[in-house]
Amino acid sequence: MLKMDGKYPSKRRRHRFLYRLAHILAPLTLRGFSFRTDVLKKTDENYIVMSNHLTEKDLNIMLAAFSEPMYFVAGEHLTRSKNGPFLTWAEDPVYEFKGAVALDTVREIVRRVKAGNNVIIFPEGSRSFSGETEKLPVSSAKLVKMAGCALVTYHIEGGYFVAPRWAYTERKGPMTGRVVNVYTKEQVASMSVEELTDAINRDIYENAYDTQRRNMYRYRGERLAEGLENYLVKCPVCGQYDTLRTQDDRFECVSCGLKGIYTEEGFLKGEGLPYDSVYDWGTWAEEETLSLVRASEEGSLVFHDSGMKVYEISQDHVQTDLAEGEIEGYTDRIEAAGMVFPLKDIPAMDMLYFGKTLLFTYEGRHYGITGEAFHAIKYQKIYDVLKEKHMKKKKGS
Repeated sequence: MLKMDGKYPSKRRRHRFLYRLAHILAPLTLRGFSFRTDVLKKTDENYIVMSNHLTEKDLNIMLAAFSEPMYFVAGEHLTRSKNGPFLTWAEDPVYEFKGAVALDTVREIVRRVKAGNNVIIFPEGSRSFSGETEKLPVSSAKLVKMAGCALVTYHIEGGYFVAPRWAYTERKGPMTGRVVNVYTKEQVASMSVEELTDAINRDIYENAYDTQRRNMYRYRGERLAEGLENYLVKCPVCGQYDTLRTQDDRFECVSCGLKGIYTEEGFLKGEGLPYDSVYDWGTWAEEETLSLVRASEEGSLVFHDSGMKVYEISQDHVQTDLAEGEIEGYTDRIEAAGMVFPLKDIPAMDMLYFGKTLLFTYEGRHYGITGEAFHAIKYQKIYDVLKEKHMKKKKGS
């Protein structure tokens, strides 16, 4: 990571030059999406930007919307991508391990801000499967107060239908962005943590389907329905898990025969469909899964899948495959390819890409579980219930 104490001024100059060049070029990369945004010019204070997170294009959107150089907070997995080395050289992001407690990330963000830099954060951490912005805890506001800087909130619309998190393909259609509010350093200091949290949640909130029902824009692409099975893990008619199959713009439950299509407007159409949107079906399936886990006896098996791979990610971003085999999700643990991970000892868990990879930290080591037919959200929900029970016990004690 970049030293901000003047030790490496040439790197800082390079990052600022490349950022300004990218700011000029970013609108060109977004032309196919009819993208529109206002642009925040130079301000008197450095700041943290917080924005909702809808698509992999969000980095380009930020580059287009902010003229002053910024550092980005990015998922550690990007270091292992094809463009990872160039991204690190060009912009030196603050990398964050998904599925890990982000204390080091917080310290690095605060350090860079106090050195006079701007930082952009997508505080949800991961893109929404349903299209609705996740409600943020007070930790986001605490970070801004700790940094002692201004806060800029930014709001994106349309991105969810360009690249739904569950989908394998990108689509072409309109996106817009706007600076919602600029809170000065003094304003941030005068607000309570709760007031600042409410302001951030209000400013960046987006429900993609509420917006789309008003606009009904078309998002054209190929294989529009493929990947729906990664999120819509339970059939709303027969109630079976993992029975959805997709091809091109079509989907079908192989258990009960429920069929439909995913339209260019992002809605679901088909005879007997109880829901017309991914949001409605998906949030129902999420709640059903949570209810199943809550009703399961302590220590009992909830989900089982085959063909999984377990790997480890080192601190220097090297991925090492450990084992292959079955995965079993119990209410108190995950057993994968002969390895046992007690959930109470896992401080954080997250999903990657289309929802086919589960990331978590155990005993200070970073692990991933993935598979071709793996739907990580089921196991994420087991973990969420355990954390929910822990919080209830903490409040009651």
